[in-house]
Amino acid sequence: MDIPIISISGKPYNLGLQHGAQAKTAINNNVQFYLAHWKHFAGVDREQVLQDAKKFIPYIENFDSELIEELKGLAEGSGRQFEEIIALNARWELNYAYNKWSTPQAFVSGECTAFALTQEATANNHTYIGQNWDYNPYDSLLIMRIKQENKPDIIMNIEAGTIGQKGFNSAGIGIVQNYMQCETDSFQFGLPTLIKERGILNCRSLPECLKILTFWEGPNSANLLIAHRDGEAINVECAPSEEFFLYPENGILVHTNHFLSPNLKVRDIGKNRVPDSIIRNFRATRLFQEKRGNIEVNTIKSILSDHFGYPYSICRHRIENLNSNEQSETTTSIIIDLTEGEMLYTDGPPCSNIYKSLTLDDY
Repeated sequence: MDIPIISISGKPYNLGLQHGAQAKTAINNNVQFYLAHWKHFAGVDREQVLQDAKKFIPYIENFDSELIEELKGLAEGSGRQFEEIIALNARWELNYAYNKWSTPQAFVSGECTAFALTQEATANNHTYIGQNWDYNPYDSLLIMRIKQENKPDIIMNIEAGTIGQKGFNSAGIGIVQNYMQCETDSFQFGLPTLIKERGILNCRSLPECLKILTFWEGPNSANLLIAHRDGEAINVECAPSEEFFLYPENGILVHTNHFLSPNLKVRDIGKNRVPDSIIRNFRATRLFQEKRGNIEVNTIKSILSDHFGYPYSICRHRIENLNSNEQSETTTSIIIDLTEGEMLYTDGPPCSNIYKSLTLDDY
């Protein structure tokens, strides 16, 4: 089944209203998925989730009151409670609260392989960013096209009911993400990661993006890889109270699910959960470096379809005998040509699904 595409435009409240109305079923499914997911891993009920979600509202309001209006419109359009929509947009932080990542089954949970390629590495001198987004295989993904007032147009590949995730904008900025975790991570309140990602896609320059990440630190670890069509890329490893910056080597930058900065002074415990992160990072980097200067879109597709270490590979595949809450696979593979303003994406693992194309001009 194809990932649905929705288009929204106008003032903030109307953006949310249209999102909610067009994706009502997918949003309902997403709310039910996360409530069941958190119940499975931590035994928390809906009321506890909503009470925790409320505490993120002041941080979003202080960051950008227009995003609160969009979230209110989203709740009305979808017919869901406002706090449920906040919970979806704070699901990164709620996962830290509720997922028992020290349990044995956590070993097999899948995560993501992300990359950026600047002009010196590519055959056509274009700048690319993208990732294999490895997550629980459930039907809540959307492609959302946004035309908003006084801010860039955006195309995002999102979970229904969220207003910020992986994507790119008309100012030439693209962003993708990775899970990470260090020993100072704990359940704290702050500006949700997905809201930061939307804030970044509302920016027009890389310095603006970095201002968001350095000012609004924490509350939990996350890796954000950001690039600009004019040929620059930067990887920001966000720990709870500090950021570490990584840069391309020979035009190539790859990140998976462990800290790469030598400046991290606490223990990286995410790599215990996803030890395959170590080989995925090395392998993707090596495969890109072998083709440096001659990298084309088909080169990228081939690397993102790599099965070394199957099923814990760059192209990840589910393990069928696991509980549905513990399943993981490459749910979507994304290649964004920032120079052309084009997103290629799959519905499912790239080894067996065709990449489809969407541009900002298609709106």
